[in-house]
Amino acid sequence: MPNITLSISEELKKEMEKYSSVKWSSAVRNVIEQKIADFEEAESIAKKSRLNWKSWKLINAKISKNAAKHAEALLNENNR
Repeated sequence: MPNITLSISEELKKEMEKYSSVKWSSAVRNVIEQKIADFEEAESIAKKSRLNWKSWKLINAKISKNAAKHAEALLNENNR
């Protein structure tokens, strides 16, 4: 099986050491596998979509704008 090298901060390493029973290699492998599955699902959906790039960008901009408004409202609510 091929290996990869991963750099992490000292702080993260210390946090990981708190949970020595965790098989971190396996945990990271699972995260990578899930991320690949997510990308494959997104690609499958995109292939079936009739949206073009321009339409997608417009939708994404609206979602981002609404998400920013929602985040701002939450921040304002928490600062009261």
